[in-house]
Amino acid sequence: MRTLKQGFTLIEMLVVIVILGILVGAGLGAYGHFMEQARQKNAADVCAQLAAAWTTYHNDVGFWPDAVKRSGTQEMDTDMCAILGKAGAFDVMYIDSSNSNDTASGLKRNRDSESELRYGLLDPIGLKRFRQGMSGNAVTDHLYQFVLDDDEDGVIELPSEVGGGTVRADAAVWCWPEDEADRNAGITYAQSW
Repeated sequence: MRTLKQGFTLIEMLVVIVILGILVGAGLGAYGHFMEQARQKNAADVCAQLAAAWTTYHNDVGFWPDAVKRSGTQEMDTDMCAILGKAGAFDVMYIDSSNSNDTASGLKRNRDSESELRYGLLDPIGLKRFRQGMSGNAVTDHLYQFVLDDDEDGVIELPSEVGGGTVRADAAVWCWPEDEADRNAGITYAQSW
């Protein structure tokens, strides 16, 4: 009588490993795509919140703050975050820094984000670059951008960098994609207007 060995052959093991590799590869691709969609959705939500915050500010106070330019594109830097935070129109907790001329030292976001204390409100790409240790323009090019209704007629002239034209709104907010060619073509990563 012969005894039969129980177990897998080398070929069977290799087939299983190849199948698992294909499944993991497909899963990682889908995961990366899912995460990018989540980042883009988050950026779109922040754009909508910022547009609503500027509209709320104007409705409550009746005018735009002096620190805001009367026309043209601006960035959500620490000064702009502080304005909305002090007015209670945005998710920013403002701590009075009477002893300091540095606006950033008087600004503390509820999420306690170091990048927002240093630069302002960064989009997901800017946050990723900041966490990778980048600084300067590589990071500040990814602050949320906005244009306000400077003549208060309910119509905004969009800058040419985002395609131009007019929209009916008090505030238009957007952020840029990572690819410079897409940005130069006026393609936004997320927008609200």
